[in-house]
Amino acid sequence: MIKSYFTLYALTLEMKSRFEGGYIFEAFSQEKNELRLCIITPDKERFTLFATASTTKLSLYFSEIFQRQKRNSVSLMTKANDKQIRTIRISDCERIIYFELEDALTLAFQFFSAETNFFLLEHGTVQESFKKQPALLNQPFVEDSHIPILPTLEQLTHDLDAFLHMLDYQAFIARSAKEQERWIPKKLIGFDTYLAREMLFRTRSSSPTLEPDALHQAFQEMFYELISPEPKVYFSDNDIWLSLIPPTHLLYLRAEPFNSVNEAIRFYTHQIYQHEHFTKQLISLKKSLERLIEKTDAQIRTMSAQQTTDRAEMYETFGKLLLLHLHHEKGLSELELENIFSQGERIKIPLDASKSIQENAESYFERAKKSRQQRKVAEKRLHDITQKLAEQKRLLAELSEVTSPKLFKAWKEKNLQWLKQFGLLSVSEAEKEQRFRRFKISPQ
Repeated sequence: MIKSYFTLYALTLEMKSRFEGGYIFEAFSQEKNELRLCIITPDKERFTLFATASTTKLSLYFSEIFQRQKRNSVSLMTKANDKQIRTIRISDCERIIYFELEDALTLAFQFFSAETNFFLLEHGTVQESFKKQPALLNQPFVEDSHIPILPTLEQLTHDLDAFLHMLDYQAFIARSAKEQERWIPKKLIGFDTYLAREMLFRTRSSSPTLEPDALHQAFQEMFYELISPEPKVYFSDNDIWLSLIPPTHLLYLRAEPFNSVNEAIRFYTHQIYQHEHFTKQLISLKKSLERLIEKTDAQIRTMSAQQTTDRAEMYETFGKLLLLHLHHEKGLSELELENIFSQGERIKIPLDASKSIQENAESYFERAKKSRQQRKVAEKRLHDITQKLAEQKRLLAELSEVTSPKLFKAWKEKNLQWLKQFGLLSVSEAEKEQRFRRFKISPQ
């Protein structure tokens, strides 16, 4: 519920108490799809507001970090620079947070699932948009909804009939469980699918048939929990999420509590970035290992096919046969003979015309000797490559069991030498991993 109205409402109250009366220092971007707003509070504290427009998993938070890279950053919404923050508020009806500045300027942070964007307004007219939307420029910034969220929901907590009417209870109850999850957000303003699932789970724990009183009681409980939030970040085997209320409909391994919504969002954002980076690394490494295994396997097949023909034996046979026919004159380029060592089949033996039959025989004996030596080297190389293939398959099998950044780090430390040997870590990555390796020192 990172972009839930209730989350943004609580965050707005925290920003209001800290930033109103302060000043916008500058707005810029140095990461794709992220706007940063540097703020100086009335107490001369410095903060950066981070607003992300790229994903439904991230939204807005502030931090005491106050720095800008000299390179790869671009200034935005410069009209807002050095302007005082008069008021910070959230729309009564939409997930839009407004920073109202002096000189009739406003920064609007719009957090819609697919249409998250940030705007600079002047006298209510769009002057600049973070995600470029030329059609909106010089147009009035207008909210689509006109139904106040919190007053409407609070009224429903006191009025069962109004709640059932708003929910269209008879139509709702006739639908399947999955359809009911999608139905609630369409009828109860401010509620999303996450909250709908929680409300249904709480109701069914006391009333499997979703009786009106039980449904209304679950709604009441959740509403008052949401406006008095206890933010926590929850961890399961494969997921991380932020919630203002206890998620009774989900199983989790642990929960990290926070004193403020902003602290929770900031921690959650860091975990998401870490998890996404881990996921990208994991997928990339798996693909690299799969390609390497395919290449090594093909190399083994080629080497095995080459070893099916015993050239040493063939050269030895050529030499022996030539010694039995020394009477032939020098100058022949080929000699066809009966192979007395193989059921009398006839074979053609290539010759060096500049050499005698004796010299050609000796040449074939020498080639047989070299071929045996090469075969030993090739056999050892094939053995070594086969061992490498086994290690590559082991790495891939183990990597398929890695499910968290912590496990990934431990796996890399354990297999650092193999990863370096197979070229699966860059020089800088390998140096970084080696720099922080841990060693257990035996007590003296």
